[in-house]
Amino acid sequence: MRKAKLIAFCFMVLGAGLCATGCESYALRGRVVRGDVSYVAVVNADDPRLDGEGLPGVSLHLQSDPGRLNRKTVGRGVSEATGDIRLPVDLAGAGLLHYDVGLFARRSDHTPATGFFELPSSKKRILIVMAKGVDRELGELRENLRDQASQYR
Repeated sequence: MRKAKLIAFCFMVLGAGLCATGCESYALRGRVVRGDVSYVAVVNADDPRLDGEGLPGVSLHLQSDPGRLNRKTVGRGVSEATGDIRLPVDLAGAGLLHYDVGLFARRSDHTPATGFFELPSSKKRILIVMAKGVDRELGELRENLRDQASQYR
């Protein structure tokens, strides 16, 4: 009986959490701006750097567990004409559970930007600063190192 009450309570809390978020799927939101050095940062929504000159057409690639062999793509997108980003995240419980992710940003005439962080709450924003320069591969395309290694055996 006690176990049933605990389970019912857990479902109520989960349901309240979903209603509080409006049952909307989680997405990383933020902006890509021009700068002197390329980097990715998690910032507060009122960070003044988010008002910088937006950079459109930046390819975004989000991976879960980027430092592990079983990493996988959980989001892809492109920055809008204003530099704004809204990147839906394909992870169960994203926004509620803790996930380590890697975000890779590339544009042909800019130095790539990379950031590794815990998936932030919906109250935070992603700031991507990109400097003029030469694009290069970041290694983010390797989804599964085990599969890649097996092709050489």
